[in-house]
Amino acid sequence: MMIDHVEIRDDDIAREQAASLLRAAWPPEAVAKLPWRGVSWAKPDRRLLAFNRDNELICHVGIVLRDATWDGRSVKIGGIGGVTTREDSRRRGAAGAAMRRATQEIQETYKADFGLLFCEARNAPLYTRLGWRPFKGDVLIMQPCGHVRFDIIDPFVFDLEIGPRTGVLDLCGPPW
Repeated sequence: MMIDHVEIRDDDIAREQAASLLRAAWPPEAVAKLPWRGVSWAKPDRRLLAFNRDNELICHVGIVLRDATWDGRSVKIGGIGGVTTREDSRRRGAAGAAMRRATQEIQETYKADFGLLFCEARNAPLYTRLGWRPFKGDVLIMQPCGHVRFDIIDPFVFDLEIGPRTGVLDLCGPPW
């Protein structure tokens, strides 16, 4: 495995450290062509930063902690977003290891009811291998235009205390 160590930090501390990796993965000209380009996203509460033996950042996972509702019931969601691996470190297990550690964080530290992430179809096989399952219900989010249904990219859940697969999931804020 390429990961030597992991640090989990508050967003305001880790944002600058992660910025160059995130810009390399999603340059503005590429984002301009994506279906989710106009979405207002939540900023992570925490960031998982994975480093190699040379202390170089090779993988990032954003963690959003959110009180939301599922079919009107209050739930605590551990949101995962901004999963990014440096190009020369891809397909070597870094993202999988970082995701497993992030899932552990939302379960043990935040005591989330379940994890939630949004991904494009091309990334679904990775998340499915890691135990994430499609959510087939409706997801509601807040955007500058108001409370709207979010169906641009697919939601996946990771079962912790519960494992919702259908129903109405209201994020009570922007997606991540």
